Amino acid sequence: MPVPEDHGDTGGEKAANGPCPPGATGETEDLRAKIAFLEKKLNLVGSVTRHDVLNQLTAIAGYNELLGMMIEDEKMRSFLSKETQAVEKIRRQFQFAKDYQNLAAESPRWQNLDNILRRVRELVDLKAVRILSETGNTDVYADPLFEKVFIHLFENTLRHGTTATEIRISLHPEGESLQLIVEDNGTGIPPEDKEKVFERGYGKGTGWGLFLVREILAVTGATIIENGESGKGARFLIRFPRGTFRTSGE
Repeated sequence: MPVPEDHGDTGGEKAANGPCPPGATGETEDLRAKIAFLEKKLNLVGSVTRHDVLNQLTAIAGYNELLGMMIEDEKMRSFLSKETQAVEKIRRQFQFAKDYQNLAAESPRWQNLDNILRRVRELVDLKAVRILSETGNTDVYADPLFEKVFIHLFENTLRHGTTATEIRISLHPEGESLQLIVEDNGTGIPPEDKEKVFERGYGKGTGWGLFLVREILAVTGATIIENGESGKGARFLIRFPRGTFRTSGE
């Protein structure tokens, strides 16, 4: 299957709007320069802010750990535990903000599913949950952040699956598209929450995980839904459109 074409700047804007009036080229260049400058400022502010805040959070976490060894009063320890959870939640929110800022910052590329799953197994503490994958030798054309799709889906199972002991990953051709199914044998998702779980801010955690998953997939036209049976496990169906999947080596 051919690699999706990168047409670059095809002059579509000029074609859509007709001939450029005198001086328009200079104005366009000025606008591009201003946008590039603003992007640079935003990236710098975001990077510096995250770095400094995360350093302070690390210090707070360290002092909390020391206090935990000194305090014996159970009520005080419960307060300290809640503070530690809040610090961890803030840390995760900064990580998600960084990921979202980096989304689509680089061009999509071909990525091998087996290699991605191998890396994710090393990054996520799966505890007693087994991963059963049947992805063959398949590549997908996706944003460089694509491996975070599996990271967040796996963490969703660990955090909400409760009784889950395994996660199954399989591929199913469907016409000109390809379905990738990630399902577990946990408690599942109630019918009224199947669409809400992808909304930003929804849920007991940071509310960014599955929202980011959908955004990463959308970069190359892939979609995701949850269609599992409540009480029998979560089932996420990812659909890759034609031209965004292939057998390795093609």
